[in-house]
Amino acid sequence: MAKKQKISDKLQEKFNKLQFQPGAAVFFFWMGQKQYGYVTKTKQNSWGIQYTVESCEGVRYPCGIQIQNVKTDYHVGYIYYEETKSLGNEEIQRRIATIKESERISKNYRRPTITSAIDNTDSRTSNADNNGTDSKTRKTRNGVTNDVSSSSVGTNSNNSKKRTQTGKSTLEDAIQRQRDFLNGFVKRN
Repeated sequence: MAKKQKISDKLQEKFNKLQFQPGAAVFFFWMGQKQYGYVTKTKQNSWGIQYTVESCEGVRYPCGIQIQNVKTDYHVGYIYYEETKSLGNEEIQRRIATIKESERISKNYRRPTITSAIDNTDSRTSNADNNGTDSKTRKTRNGVTNDVSSSSVGTNSNNSKKRTQTGKSTLEDAIQRQRDFLNGFVKRN
């Protein structure tokens, strides 16, 4: 219930009344992320009605509710009342199905990652002249000979270490690790 703020009796009645039955599709907020899911169960708490919402990924979250920009005392996770009503049950179900389909496709058709490159056991050739015309023959570990020409730069692309990028910044990685940690306390299917 929204006790700390002065609100009308009519609004207080909405907080005291069950707004979404189990099975209802809802738009909700959890730890900085807006998501779609289904109400799986409800229960009365000291701060109001708690809705357990199962997300598209199958993770269950305890949620309060936000009505007219007023939230229950529990606001780590909450259901957006107005947005859920304006979108409607069918539209939210369609969005959930779209998200599940895109996750299924991305998991099944992901490009394989390259784990290692051919390891060269010979050291770099000395640079005989700086115009890149000196050529040498080298043997790699697997016995294949390669004709490699030296360059004025002095590095060979086969000997260069390649960086791996995940496509995320370190801040995004830290945020994701924090979410994963906190999601460890949430009930799963």
